[in-house]
Amino acid sequence: SSDLKQLTKLRSLDIRRMDLTSQSGNTLADVLHNLPALTSIDLSENKIGYSGLEIITPALQQCKQLKLLDLTYIGLDKEVHPVLPTLLSGLPQLQRLSLGDNHIGDRGFEQLAPVLQQCSQLRDLVLTGCGLTSDGHSMPLLVTVLLCLPRLEVLTLNCNPVGDKGLEQLSLALEQCTQLTELDLMDIGLKSPQSMLIISRLLRQLPSLKWLDLSFNDCGGSIHDEALCAA
Repeated sequence: SSDLKQLTKLRSLDIRRMDLTSQSGNTLADVLHNLPALTSIDLSENKIGYSGLEIITPALQQCKQLKLLDLTYIGLDKEVHPVLPTLLSGLPQLQRLSLGDNHIGDRGFEQLAPVLQQCSQLRDLVLTGCGLTSDGHSMPLLVTVLLCLPRLEVLTLNCNPVGDKGLEQLSLALEQCTQLTELDLMDIGLKSPQSMLIISRLLRQLPSLKWLDLSFNDCGGSIHDEALCAA
């Protein structure tokens, strides 16, 4: 860590999968305080949890040029904890954010959504496997979030049990995301052919879309095929 502290002009730091835990928080915070020029940091696959994240939050917020923050699979769960909203509220300049494989659930997202609405510079948002469902308030809140992100280019919602009902709720907001180039809806629990009609409508409204993943959704049948062909 002492060597890293000397690299005051460092712009990108990738320390994913380095067996960091909440006990590493103070050391990591000390390093980050000395890297004010960081524009990108990847902390993914380190089990730092809420307690570790709380320790490094002030240091991360001092990185005023930070554009990319990867917090994939860092051990956040359904416990309602204010640290994530606190962290993001101090990083309004973020352009890419990954919270994938942290099972924050509907309650966690309910707390997070108002802050995400303020991250108007976001271009890439990853919510893989966050436990967002159509049963709680996640979908209406995500609709509100998406309507506040006019620059969004990449949205990853895969492996959340959104379901047909959730897709219907999201569709009107997704239609407004006209800058989207990538949309990942893999394994979100779509079962109704009606969902394919919604997807078809979406495709007509997203002229910039270059990549779409609908795999592992069971919406089979002739209506499914006709809907995609029509799009």
